[in-house]
Order: sequence, then C-alpha cells, then structure tokens
Amino acid sequence: MKKIPCLIVLCGVVFGQWLRAAETAGPGKPTPGKLASTIFDWKDLKAEERSNGIRRAVFNSATSTLGNFECHITTLNPGADSGAPHAHTGEEAIFVQSGIVEVTINDTKKTVGPGSVLYYAGKDLTATRNPGPGLVTYVVFSIHVTAAPPAP
Repeated sequence: MKKIPCLIVLCGVVFGQWLRAAETAGPGKPTPGKLASTIFDWKDLKAEERSNGIRRAVFNSATSTLGNFECHITTLNPGADSGAPHAHTGEEAIFVQSGIVEVTINDTKKTVGPGSVLYYAGKDLTATRNPGPGLVTYVVFSIHVTAAPPAP
C-alpha cells in the first residue's frame, strides 16, 4: 500500500505544475511554443533500441512554468545500467514501473522494486542498474526550472 501514496505525490507535483500553467494562460489557452496539456499513448511511443535496453521518449519541451520538462521511459536489460554514476544539472523523479533496480546516489546503494519513487537532486552522482534476472522499466521526469540542454 506504500506504492500508491508515492505515485500520488509524484503525479501531484507534475500535475500541479500543469495546473499553475493553465491558470497563468487561462482555461483552454495553451502558451505558444510551450508543452500543452496532452495525452501520450504507450502504443504511439517509438521504442529506441540501445545497448542497455530500450528507451521511449515521451516529451522534451519548455512549459509555461519550466525552462525544460522531459519524460522518457527506460527498460533496462538484466545486468545493464544507466552508465557510470553521473550528475544532472536539473532534478529527476523516477517511478519504477516493474522489476528490481539497484540505485546509487552518491555513495549510497539501495535495491528497490515496483512502485518505488526515486528523487535525484541536481548535481548528485546517480546511477541505476538492473541486477536481474528480469527486465526493469522505469519512468523518468527530468525538470529544469531554467532552460537547459535537453537530456540525451
């Protein structure tokens, strides 16, 4: 039952940003050149094969309240990782959809499962790894308050 409150908090943060954007622009008035409210259907997301698994880009754009807001869905193969520990200039919230993932934040490692939510503060050294034996899939929300280069 702990999984549901974490997901609700994550969704609340994301939708809170969108709600503030809607209030600024006015009802039904998207901000030109910014990500507007929309629906991204799983079946329409292009699966990009990578050496460590599959990546599905969902969106990557400025919004009416953020310099850049990016979302992608990663599926890591057993034994694969997201690369060496690395830092981002923005912040990331990650929802583990399925599988088991080993998370490294600076010098701390922890293994978590489906329904877990990870938060990576900007400039922390972070990495994710699939210890196996099955696939792991997680959803990444990357947030930059000011404009920043898009995540690869």
